[in-house]
Amino acid sequence: MRYSTEFKKSAVQKYLSRGTRSVNEIIQEIGISSPTIYLWRDELANVIGMKKSTTPQNRSAQEKFKSLTEYYALPTEERGEYLRRSGLHEDNINEWRMQIENALEPQKSTREERQALFVEQKKIKNLEKEIRRKDKALAEVSALLILKKKADLLWGSEEDE
Repeated sequence: MRYSTEFKKSAVQKYLSRGTRSVNEIIQEIGISSPTIYLWRDELANVIGMKKSTTPQNRSAQEKFKSLTEYYALPTEERGEYLRRSGLHEDNINEWRMQIENALEPQKSTREERQALFVEQKKIKNLEKEIRRKDKALAEVSALLILKKKADLLWGSEEDE
């Protein structure tokens, strides 16, 4: 049997926004088989802007953050209902909270990293000192060369004699 695209879209929408209802309830109500709803979900979810997967592991960072803010904005009594409605467990919320906290922590450097940084900074300092020394030597040689040319112009070069 061929179904219209609109029928498929509405079936997928109903499947994705089923809340606490089981997939079996939805497919019996629509009158299709479970492989069909999954096939339609895969075909249409991205096209019509719906989430393809509602499993906690497959949620984007934005969805995870949104879930965290919504969860913690609720009174304690309503949080269980929110978790059931969203298809989440308290473990998911705790894990995501820890991931965010860890991401926001300043990175602590180890002793070896600090020591390596110190060695690199010392090496840079020595190289800069050497560059300054060579710049001074170059300036001195340039000044001497200019003086020699001027002296040669005034008194003539030794080669002329």
